[in-house]
Amino acid sequence: MRLGVRGRQALVLSLLTMLVVATATAIHLSQVSRVVVQEAVKQAELIAKQIYAQSGRALQRSPGADPLEALRQDPELRSFLDASVGYSPHLLYALISDSNGTVVLHTERPKEGQPDPERPNLEGLLKIDTLSRFSALYNGGRTYETVLPMTLNDRLFGSIRLGISTTLLRREVTASLQQSLAVAAVALPLAWLAALVLAQLTIRPIRAIVGQVDRIRRGEPLEATPVTMGGDEFQELSTQLSRLGHELQADRISSLSQKAHLQGMVDQLEDGVIFLNPERHILFFNRAAETVIGLSLEQAVGLPIHEVLDPTHPMLSFVDHVLAGGPGVRNATVVLPQGGRDKEFLVSAFHMEDAHRVMGVAILLKDLESVKTVQSLVSYSAKLAALGRLTSGVAHEVKNPLNAMMIHVELLKEQLEDAPADVRQSLDVIGSEIRRLDRVVQGFLRFMRPQELTLKPVDLNGMLQSVGALLEAECQSHGVRFVFELDAGLSPVNGDEELLRQAFINVMQNAEQAMPQGGAVRIRTRPEGADWVRVIVTDQGVGIAPEDLDKIFKLYYTSKPGGSGIGLSIVYRIVQLHDGTVEAKSQPGRGTALIVRLPVR
Repeated sequence: MRLGVRGRQALVLSLLTMLVVATATAIHLSQVSRVVVQEAVKQAELIAKQIYAQSGRALQRSPGADPLEALRQDPELRSFLDASVGYSPHLLYALISDSNGTVVLHTERPKEGQPDPERPNLEGLLKIDTLSRFSALYNGGRTYETVLPMTLNDRLFGSIRLGISTTLLRREVTASLQQSLAVAAVALPLAWLAALVLAQLTIRPIRAIVGQVDRIRRGEPLEATPVTMGGDEFQELSTQLSRLGHELQADRISSLSQKAHLQGMVDQLEDGVIFLNPERHILFFNRAAETVIGLSLEQAVGLPIHEVLDPTHPMLSFVDHVLAGGPGVRNATVVLPQGGRDKEFLVSAFHMEDAHRVMGVAILLKDLESVKTVQSLVSYSAKLAALGRLTSGVAHEVKNPLNAMMIHVELLKEQLEDAPADVRQSLDVIGSEIRRLDRVVQGFLRFMRPQELTLKPVDLNGMLQSVGALLEAECQSHGVRFVFELDAGLSPVNGDEELLRQAFINVMQNAEQAMPQGGAVRIRTRPEGADWVRVIVTDQGVGIAPEDLDKIFKLYYTSKPGGSGIGLSIVYRIVQLHDGTVEAKSQPGRGTALIVRLPVR
């Protein structure tokens, strides 16, 4: 039977209404599924951070104990884990594992001590398309995890894992699905009946609404004015679609912003990262890999890597091997062209999988030159440490015979009381030189001995005044006085007060000894920005020659008769231990200024 114009219009209107309802339902369910997963991720991250904080308190309650054992034996932490599962409607379990994946604490007690199998990350559900997300939620009951690494003293020693069941997530999505289907089941028959009467009146607004849906699908901006024809119901539907379109547009902008932020972080990596799809097309690479590819990301994205790289490029064989089903390649040493010269890299290539489906290939490139540089520095530091231990041992061995020599010199003096004057003078010279050598050895041991800092807030102004009071009697006898110009608003520094006191005693004594004719030693403190303070100690002494200015902080260098050459070396070392700097400025005949900079934090 042929339909008339009205019947065809009713049929078309019904089909369009069905399309609108179905499209809106699909968009709504896509949003609902994403929101449900996002809320689950946020809840899981919040619970993981709370468990992390509770773990920190557990470690504080057991200082000195093995961290994992302290966590295992802490009843409050175990109770908190159990309570966390009851707090979230999506959470199946919560556990803490060590760095090897062995379960330390688990809300299911029998699983403690067993290896924890790896499970997919819950955040991965946000990175896949809507159909794949629905497939993951409705394809049986799977468990996803949120993982938070646990560190102690900047070392990874375990992780917090929260298991989220897709069955529990599916309940919320299913409830929305049932509501959408119920709305659709009611709306379609009513639309059919209304179409028989209002077909002519509703065709045009529905076409406009379909246009809005199509613009939403394509991601185009919607018109500011909603559809006004066809009555309040269509106007409301158009308004809701406009709101939905604006929300989707905001989501797209947010997604692009997050992508840009992620790309910025990946670009900061020293190692090169390249992602390819299964067809070998370039999806992404960071700045470190740009010199290997030879093009910018904007130029290379979407191109087959076989067209971008030379056919003989060694990296292509790894891509072909992995996509042919072979195992991943780990840390293969390869010489690759970079910047017009060949460099050695460690290359790793492996599958990117989702639900046992190969999504592409990831390639990691590590510059071996930087690795070798770090290894060389570590080796050099170890040699310096060994040399320090050796020289310290030698100094100890020298000190013992010096003590014996000094004792026997004193015995000789007692036995040779009636000896000629030149003999006794020779013994005095020997004793004096032995004592001088002993002072040198003692100073060397103090300089080489490792220092443990006891850090706390230190009031530099108060400490400098106390050092001045300590040295005041000695200085006045030499005609030297201290003049303080201290900044009242100076921030305290975080340091070891005893070591800093020793350093400034040496500095102020050195300034006093540089003025044999007397004078004023000026001590000034000044803030330097928000993060540094400066202490300037200025004398009116003989000054230092320009060619000797770089030598004054070297061990055993001295320009004073009878000086050991250790005082300023110890000052330099103490300031370095506090991450500060020390420098000297001098004019011969006009005095010297010693400038110490220390960090506030």
